[in-house]
Amino acid sequence: MNIALFIVFGLIMGSFLSMLIPRLHNEEKGIINGRSHCPKCKKTLGIFELIPLLSFLIQGGRCKNCKKTIALWYPLIELSSTLIFLWMALHFASPLEAGLWSLLMWVLLYIFFYDLRYKEIHDIVMLPGLGLAFVFSFILGDPLSSLIGGGIALSFFGIQYLASNGRWLGSGDLLIGSFIGLMLGWQLTLVALFLSYVIGSLIGIGLILSGKAKAQTSLPLGPFLVVGSMIAFAWGDLIINWYLGL
Repeated sequence: MNIALFIVFGLIMGSFLSMLIPRLHNEEKGIINGRSHCPKCKKTLGIFELIPLLSFLIQGGRCKNCKKTIALWYPLIELSSTLIFLWMALHFASPLEAGLWSLLMWVLLYIFFYDLRYKEIHDIVMLPGLGLAFVFSFILGDPLSSLIGGGIALSFFGIQYLASNGRWLGSGDLLIGSFIGLMLGWQLTLVALFLSYVIGSLIGIGLILSGKAKAQTSLPLGPFLVVGSMIAFAWGDLIINWYLGL
């Protein structure tokens, strides 16, 4: 029953996120109360056009009104959210822990998709996310470790930001780093930062070698931080023990 509920909530939160991201970027009015609509023909969507994943499949990936292709972006976010909530439900025995971690992971999904698409981040989600990560640290783990983790990440990115006068990374990366530090604690934050830069470097080199990017091409850091954080969450302790055993 718990797993089924988490799947349903994952679908709902994924659908909300797929709507929220473009509305925040376009500064649309009625972000919460506004009716969902096709981004191309602007027609208000009916209830049967808003069923997460299922509506996309039934309509063949096209708008029911204008027949234009629906971006794969929407079902991908919904599927990712569903898998994240399912992962937390299977990972934790306590529904409370699973629910709180699901919300934190949902913020990571927001960071991944928003930064990947727009190469920026919006404070309207990040600032409450920081508050949730801090409050949840008292329930889920060690608040002192979370504060140290947030301080480490903030200092790490802050030094780079000041040294480059904002050319190497954006101010939003400071918020992302602080959130990850509060969420993971200081030990797993170090693992997440290390993995993020390794993954980002490998992908960057791959894009350059394939001719799809140049050395001067900017890449959003957020998605790499999210992937590194999720790996650290899942296998961080194993990575730390392996490293200390070398």
